[in-house]
Amino acid sequence: MNVTSTNANTQVYATSKTQATKATSAYEVTSQTKKTDRMSEMQEKYKDVYTPIPETYTKGSKELQQSKIYEAYPNYLTGPEFLKLVDAAYDGEPIQLGKEVTQEQKDKQKIAFDAAYAIFGGEEAYSDMMKGVKEIQNKYPVNNWGKDESVHNGRELARFTNAVIYDGLEDGKSLDDAKIYAGKLRSSFMDTSYSVRNFLDTLIKAGRADPDAQQPKYTKNEIDFNATNNSVMDLRKYGIDGNWELYKILENQQAMTSEIEKKINQFNFMLNNEDLVKGAYSKLDSSYQDLGNNAGYKQLIRDEYMPDMKEALDIFKNYKIYDSIDIKG
Repeated sequence: MNVTSTNANTQVYATSKTQATKATSAYEVTSQTKKTDRMSEMQEKYKDVYTPIPETYTKGSKELQQSKIYEAYPNYLTGPEFLKLVDAAYDGEPIQLGKEVTQEQKDKQKIAFDAAYAIFGGEEAYSDMMKGVKEIQNKYPVNNWGKDESVHNGRELARFTNAVIYDGLEDGKSLDDAKIYAGKLRSSFMDTSYSVRNFLDTLIKAGRADPDAQQPKYTKNEIDFNATNNSVMDLRKYGIDGNWELYKILENQQAMTSEIEKKINQFNFMLNNEDLVKGAYSKLDSSYQDLGNNAGYKQLIRDEYMPDMKEALDIFKNYKIYDSIDIKG
């Protein structure tokens, strides 16, 4: 997959095709059956370590989880229910999203939280209960994405999360670290726009945001490379359109695989053709040349973007995430 310049006068431009990665060399002609079996194999291998998130939500799975929680912790309250206790004990000026919280509000909020914690025996006891609840939820998982009407891809989110966790365990990560990494990759390579909507909705229900607050609207970011305030390196003549850091989230197995391969290829091009990138960098206004994503692009690619890209590529190559899989012959 390396894209390099062969000499001082010849550059190989970034393309959408790649040549070699761990994933492509091992799974270049992977069949759909093998993709499906990979998940089953991992589930069997790690059945005593990790209980996978179900692909769908069922009332039975939710009831089982809740019964186990209340059996262990009869006075357990969900997050929103706990916040209601806090709000009931809070007697300061309302805290509004987007407005700076005053010291007086912080002090009264702490008093309110302490009053809520006291119901459970104090903050430490509450924390211990929540840890225990989390362990039960891990042992009896529920696909809550599947219950949420604002989430259209609950099945795929569960598959992706399970796959990343299994690969993390395969790489020697602890279960907790594998889960953290799965959350990071999920937010980077899956459609998780629901989380912003749900977060705002939670704040509104808790009285911490204006009920009339508008949901965020996503618009295409058009870049004017000729603008004086442009902070994005112009690499279009090398096949990199727009912001070099961005890529598409495509809900199709092969399409997402191709998108990641294209991005890896572009990153390799940037690493291996430093003089060309410096040329684009030098054309930026001086005030934008020292931005981390410009001056530090090599470290950013090597240490953060590329490892995540390669792991995501392995996931889409090795596991069936989407039912829409276009397999090359």
